[in-house]
Amino acid sequence: MAQGVVSDNWSLQDITSLFVHGLERDVASEIVVKGEEHSYNPISSAIIQTEALFDFISDLILRDEILVEENFTHAWEQVHSPILEAKSVGVVRAYPFLSEPEKIAAPREAIVNHICSTESLRISHRKNVDGWNANRCTPDPLLSATLWGGAGMCARSFVYEKSYTPHPLRKRLFLNSGFMLPSTDALHQLTTFLDDQKVKVIKKIYGNDSLYSAYINIPALPVRVIQEANSADQLISVALQMRDDFQSLRDWLKMFQNAISRDDTKTLLDYRKQLDSVNQYIDAKIGFGSKERPVTMEAGMGIFKIAMQGNPLENLKNQFGVRATLNKLVFGGSGSTELKKYVGMFGERGSEIGYEIERSFTKTP
Repeated sequence: MAQGVVSDNWSLQDITSLFVHGLERDVASEIVVKGEEHSYNPISSAIIQTEALFDFISDLILRDEILVEENFTHAWEQVHSPILEAKSVGVVRAYPFLSEPEKIAAPREAIVNHICSTESLRISHRKNVDGWNANRCTPDPLLSATLWGGAGMCARSFVYEKSYTPHPLRKRLFLNSGFMLPSTDALHQLTTFLDDQKVKVIKKIYGNDSLYSAYINIPALPVRVIQEANSADQLISVALQMRDDFQSLRDWLKMFQNAISRDDTKTLLDYRKQLDSVNQYIDAKIGFGSKERPVTMEAGMGIFKIAMQGNPLENLKNQFGVRATLNKLVFGGSGSTELKKYVGMFGERGSEIGYEIERSFTKTP
């Protein structure tokens, strides 16, 4: 089974605008849910563009295919965009999801009901539905695109049994409304694991001072791509070239995903044990020993000089194969230097937009 994902044309449209026009200076609107009311919170469009790009890069490298709704590809195909290269080699693929609309309709409505967690969302959504049915016009087009459109893409994901990478504004609405996507995606499990490991390493390096402990942390794969690219125009082509470097990890993820799909508990535990092994290795490398399993010796092999504790064979396994690849991603940098390079590619180093983007990826311990 192909390790595929359903993605939003809206995301590809924002990424295309980023490459063609640069980082946008206007603001988007994030839907915030509080109590029984929803409101609109302004957020820099440049942050949304950047998040969409970073999600896309991760999918581009570690997915076999990225499926987008065939009926809406015109949103990004009509202008020259580096994304067209990904389409030309078949990684991004238009798919006629709406050729069978009856399959999507009922799941979409059920998902809408889950997302509409407040009375105000339910009322506003009903007005959009009534307006669309009456004159093909929605009184709140942003809510329609975010809620109704997001539910439709979730329904496609459910019906066609593929994971879904939502547009950043849709992702925010899902989180704010309490709607959760299924935890049955191998890549999302892996990227969450990598993020957690990177945070652990960064906290070890920079400490926990209440004023000076904030740090920048961006996903591991965009870090690698930015390191290799010399300009914004090269980001997509570099990501495509890296697919060969990460073929083994992509194959591993495909088998992991197949085990999830089969609900094969024994095999899934084997994959989780491999991640546990990486976790233990990283703990050893950054000096998280214990009285029961103290750091006893060091061994230099390959790229890393590691602190050996516990089972030496388990530490040795982390020098090779998928585990070594994951360790390289974790120790590949927090992304601070790369994020400055990224905003510099668009001429925004030291600007207000550059600052806003850096702050958006700033974490605290």
